[in-house]
Amino acid sequence: MNYLESINKFIAAKQEAFVQVQGYEKDLLIFWRFLETKKVNEDTWNHVLGGANTDLVLECLKFYVDFNKVNSMSTANRFISVLAEYFQFAIEHQHISNKELYEEMNAPIYSDRSFRARINSWISKNLKDKEATRIFSESEIQKLIKDCNDTLDLLNNEESDYFDKKFVPALILKILVLTGMKYKKVPKLTLSDLNLRYGTIKINNYIIHMPHRLIDQFEMYLSLREDKTKSNFLFIKSNGDQIPEQTSNTAYFLGSLTTRTDIQGIIKYVIVQMLGKGISVDIISEFTGVGKTIIDDCLNFINKDLFNDRNTLLDARIRELNTFKHL
Repeated sequence: MNYLESINKFIAAKQEAFVQVQGYEKDLLIFWRFLETKKVNEDTWNHVLGGANTDLVLECLKFYVDFNKVNSMSTANRFISVLAEYFQFAIEHQHISNKELYEEMNAPIYSDRSFRARINSWISKNLKDKEATRIFSESEIQKLIKDCNDTLDLLNNEESDYFDKKFVPALILKILVLTGMKYKKVPKLTLSDLNLRYGTIKINNYIIHMPHRLIDQFEMYLSLREDKTKSNFLFIKSNGDQIPEQTSNTAYFLGSLTTRTDIQGIIKYVIVQMLGKGISVDIISEFTGVGKTIIDDCLNFINKDLFNDRNTLLDARIRELNTFKHL
């Protein structure tokens, strides 16, 4: 079987599963063009792909970005998604044999071997979307929570790199998803703001309850930080210092999970949810510490949705009028 036959079988399988495959063949042929720069031919392609790993895919992504002058995260994500789906198919259907890449593609997001984390990190560092601070969607937030939980549930890992770059950022992201608080307020939280006995946290003088799982994760965090510092600040680095006001590690970790490094997208999501539950703008502003610009963006987002709903209702009712069919 040659490469073209392999990708045709892959695309046919996708079509049988009613998957939209527009652009798949084009992307996979660009991948072939990249392989040709490596002197790969029809006689050697399956041998070369059998030895491929995330490093080769990253190299191909850079080739794709340069070749097509790509500057959009979403375009790069689509290309990688096609490649990943093809590799999964080719390995599972024995077009190629590659245990290493298969394990990297299925490694948990917190693993240093994770295909997705490494690809996402590169995209978040090198590409930008026009809507860089758009509101996260419900599905993106749910996936983010799951990935953070997976990271926090990895027990007995006290390596400083993991603590600083994954564990603490995952905990901070969960606090942001819970509260929508301004990131600059996070480093100023103190141990006394946290009350695990009652499962509460105090933010800007407001005391709120935390979910049980987050309480358990904070208990684990406190046991890890216990021998690192006597600092009264809640969030610390592995050397005992207070975390900086810059998003740095948290933004980088977010990028490895989602390709996006903008904390604002999370904050806006939470504020939209709060507004939808009838919490007043004044309370939201006091509690989160965010300014008028972000609040207005969230209100505009809600009003746009409300207008679209009203427009749909109006259009439907006009088409039901007796005169409509006679006009």
